[in-house]
Amino acid sequence: MQQDSSTPINDFVVDDCFADDDLITSETEIKVATNDFKQIFAQQKSFLERDNFEYELGPSGGNEDPFGENFADMASFEIIDVFGEGDFSARPVIVFYAYRLPSNKTFDHLKFLRFVQFTLDKIVDQDYTILYFHYGLRSNNKPPFKWLFNVYQLLDRRYKKNLKALYLVHPTKFIRFVWRIFQPIISFKFEKKLHYVNSLNELSFFVSTTNLNLPQPIIDFDQSVSSSSLKSTINQGFDNNVEKNLPPRPTQQFNVSLKFIMDHNPNCDIPPIVSDLIDFLQEHGLQTKGIFRRSANVTTVKSLQQRINMGEKIDFLRDPEFEGDLESSIVLASVLLKTFLRSLGEPLITNKLYPELTLLAG
Repeated sequence: MQQDSSTPINDFVVDDCFADDDLITSETEIKVATNDFKQIFAQQKSFLERDNFEYELGPSGGNEDPFGENFADMASFEIIDVFGEGDFSARPVIVFYAYRLPSNKTFDHLKFLRFVQFTLDKIVDQDYTILYFHYGLRSNNKPPFKWLFNVYQLLDRRYKKNLKALYLVHPTKFIRFVWRIFQPIISFKFEKKLHYVNSLNELSFFVSTTNLNLPQPIIDFDQSVSSSSLKSTINQGFDNNVEKNLPPRPTQQFNVSLKFIMDHNPNCDIPPIVSDLIDFLQEHGLQTKGIFRRSANVTTVKSLQQRINMGEKIDFLRDPEFEGDLESSIVLASVLLKTFLRSLGEPLITNKLYPELTLLAG
């Protein structure tokens, strides 16, 4: 969960680091899933108007009381754990383990949805937190997309109101795909409760992981991911030390002074990168909510900085880095602009200019 100095700690960072997965196998599957959701949205009332989810939850085995159903079979899978005081605010924590989901060919997803409601109903009248461990979700145990929609509908205002945080641990690109589909119906208030967390170490800043009795497969996977990240960080640090000993290139625009940039671009009134980024954001990003509160994958940002410093002009619409994802390119452009301003080492409005600006304002 990458943060920058302008991003509040509780912001939902949509374009953070995502691992590869096999959950979305083709462009065709993406189009089919998207069309399915459009049809579902067209058939449903606004989720703000709905107060009866029993139809979506399906029958309760002939029992009129949905909470009188026997869920022993669902509980035996141990997909959900509940801890009385799991986070640092002494709130109850509900934990979901994706790797424990059985084969989607045999699993009763409707009954599991009722089991989720049954579990949540015990604590929703007080503040609570949800942890979702994404590790282990595969194409053979992935729930249907319509089921995911029903889960969100299940969380009506009563459930959303006291949910204080929902942590998505070890996210992959599938999470980003699902987010893009759900974004039109997710309220801004609910969005702010969502967090991406890439490691148990990051999670430990918000939740007491030692009290969760995490399954060994989760711990083993986290250690493998953390080990890979550490090697990458060490190699990156070595490369940075080498670069620091070299003089800046004439085309460099990051981590150099404003004077250096303008001396090497005498035909420009402002740094070229600023002009490029603002032109792109004005044309494509003005309708993007919270554009300067979001952060992006640090590795991608550094890669783009290096290319710009080499004199390359980035095409934010067609560059392979963005894979045709306009929202990602908009967020990355805004992050690059913030990064550029921080890298100058001095404010644009200097103490020397302050009296003149005061006169203009007066």
